[in-house]
Amino acid sequence: MKRKLDSILLVDDDESSNYFHQLIINKLNCAEHVHQACDGREALEILNDGINGKFPIPSVIFLDVNMPGMNGWDFLEEYEKLDETKKIKFG
Repeated sequence: MKRKLDSILLVDDDESSNYFHQLIINKLNCAEHVHQACDGREALEILNDGINGKFPIPSVIFLDVNMPGMNGWDFLEEYEKLDETKKIKFG
């Protein structure tokens, strides 16, 4: 039996893209949880505030680079500053 990812975070300002990606992930049955954020700021809020019991730390983050407000590049700069306990663990 294949091991599932614990959590995937989709970060995209396009609702239809998030919906489509979640459908595919659910059909593949490859993750226990899928969460969505509409921009980089919301994704950081999920990582900072939502981790404690509400959202597991994502195993994978799918990130749209071109978004209004905080785009993907801005998100990556802020992600680097996060406490290590709130980042993806490799290995």
